[in-house]
Amino acid sequence: MKELQEIVEAYDNAIHSGKAFVLATVVHLQGSSYRRPGARMLVLEDGLMIGAISGGCLEGDALKKALLTFTEQKSRLVTYDTSDEDDASIGIQLGCEGIIQVLFEYIDRLDPLNPLELLRKAFAKRQQAVIVTLFDLTDKKNNQIGTCLIQTKDSTFTERHPQLPLRSIVANDIQAVFANGQSQFRNY
Repeated sequence: MKELQEIVEAYDNAIHSGKAFVLATVVHLQGSSYRRPGARMLVLEDGLMIGAISGGCLEGDALKKALLTFTEQKSRLVTYDTSDEDDASIGIQLGCEGIIQVLFEYIDRLDPLNPLELLRKAFAKRQQAVIVTLFDLTDKKNNQIGTCLIQTKDSTFTERHPQLPLRSIVANDIQAVFANGQSQFRNY
């Protein structure tokens, strides 16, 4: 929670300075990693990183991917396979021994419901909240929907794409997350 607050504060400061930013989020994991799905890192266009998506083994390459996301101005899904013993460049013998999917979301500061604004709304309520992030593992090259819905414990919804019928599709899964306090990965 503290890390997300630091990310939102850094976002506020970046808005006032006119900097652009990308939000990197671990969205899926097979095997082991220092960070679990939901770990986030804000990357500013000057290379400053707030938060972490790994124990340090991915951040260097994540910075490169974030800079590419600035250029393309679209969200992208990147796979890091740190389980390959022949690949000494990422994660070997650093405790990262899994396949890690990281979503890089370009943040449009003019969008009043961009992913960081959604996080801000969740913090403003000072309640537990569930964050819904949509991505497509089968088509990583296309623009990813990303962070699109937040529901707080009092059932307040904030949707980024109201034209999608997300509420009805994810309602039961959101309640399950509130009930057991654990993130879930679901296919829709």
